[in-house]
Amino acid sequence: MIDHSQPWGSLLVNWTILQDEKNNSRTSRVMKFNEKVVNIMRPGSMTNKREVSETDLYLLGAIEKLLYRVDTLERRVRRAEELLYYVISGNNTNKNQCPMEYTRIKKHCYHFSTREFDWKSSASLCRGLGGNLIELKSAEEKYAVEEYLLRDKLLRGKDFWTGGLNPGLLWIWASSAEQVYEDATETIAGNGRCLRFQYKMEKKSYFYYGEECIKKLRYICKLVQNESINTIEGTARAIFKSEYGN
Repeated sequence: MIDHSQPWGSLLVNWTILQDEKNNSRTSRVMKFNEKVVNIMRPGSMTNKREVSETDLYLLGAIEKLLYRVDTLERRVRRAEELLYYVISGNNTNKNQCPMEYTRIKKHCYHFSTREFDWKSSASLCRGLGGNLIELKSAEEKYAVEEYLLRDKLLRGKDFWTGGLNPGLLWIWASSAEQVYEDATETIAGNGRCLRFQYKMEKKSYFYYGEECIKKLRYICKLVQNESINTIEGTARAIFKSEYGN
């Protein structure tokens, strides 16, 4: 039985009907085609049996190849849909995991060093770990990292290098080149050009401080997200939203 739900089903039916409507006159001869015996009709006689010409056989072969390609394409499309749904639904078990050297805090992965280095060496070590010196671009992220430091007995009270630099006019984040403070009236104490995340015992809190770049401190790295994966996920979500309206 022909499966009309498949695109090749209606294609094969239409081709068969078209050949039947032609009603060409042939005389028959036997030929084996795809392990089936068919009668090939020669010009010059009429018969009530189904007529198959050499052209028909060529078309049948072409249709067979086309059906195979359509079937292969359908399988690939289904697989692509499954992968997109897999990404969109958030079922990736590795999505919420960080590399061994990193710790997850909220949505990001951070590495807290136990040894002290100058700013330049710290930045280089972070890049070697697949990250950058931390850039706290929002109050929420700053609070989350600070809270983690205050709760950890091994890290509490320690000072750390961040990715902040002051080339001369204002403080910027070295990796993104964004301003540390959008408000130009915000000031940072210290005369150094590298940004230190400094703990103040009396306030039991962390603050920014302009430190000399040759000073040796611990450092915090922030894992650089895979931009290719982010792009794929964003595209997948856009497709899913346009398709299903969710």
